[in-house]
Amino acid sequence: MAYMRIGLCDDSPGDQAAALEVLEKLGLQADVFGTGEALQAAFWKQPYDLVLLDIEMPGTGGYELALVLKKQYEACEIVFITEHMELVLEAFRFKPAAFVPKGQLAEELPRALRRILEKGRENPVFVTRKKNRDRIVELNQVVYLKYIYDHEVQFTLKDGSSFSETGSMKQFEAELSPKGFLRIYSNCMVNALYIVRMEREAVVLASGEQLAVARERREGVRKAYMEYLMKC
Repeated sequence: MAYMRIGLCDDSPGDQAAALEVLEKLGLQADVFGTGEALQAAFWKQPYDLVLLDIEMPGTGGYELALVLKKQYEACEIVFITEHMELVLEAFRFKPAAFVPKGQLAEELPRALRRILEKGRENPVFVTRKKNRDRIVELNQVVYLKYIYDHEVQFTLKDGSSFSETGSMKQFEAELSPKGFLRIYSNCMVNALYIVRMEREAVVLASGEQLAVARERREGVRKAYMEYLMKC
């Protein structure tokens, strides 16, 4: 793994030890802090590339710290660590690199660290073959796709442009679901990368656009979105 400066902030000595054990197995080291104030003072002198951050701590909590650290050094990656799974959706308002349950540190923290270090590598692509003409599209540029008519599916891209491809939603769901796309309606799949909030009956995209979620899919979409956030 590449070298990075890591800070670990948790008020529990037991949880500190558990996180350090994971890091050591990966050949990584971290400066340890028991309070948010102590981390903040050290960060001011020299920013960390990565901070493992407990959400609930006495004094300055994880959410407040994340805002301050990002303002000081935008490139800092934040990994939230908590035992309260109900906080996962709220936590992602702060755009962390990952969210790791304390009860799954040994399994999930190494995966999160590898994903962080692999950022910047080639983006996954989608190859369309309409009319025997190949078209390569970076998946992180696709916002959503909708079935139009007669086996025509329209892809809407981040820049506002679109193109159509022949196929069925079932076909595209099989190919794109493992890559972070959620089928929110019988005729629509959306890239979870661009979801900023889930309402009761819709998902809200980074552009402000809202896409309706079918009633029978709401619980499944919410669960799939949380699972996606856990893997980010």
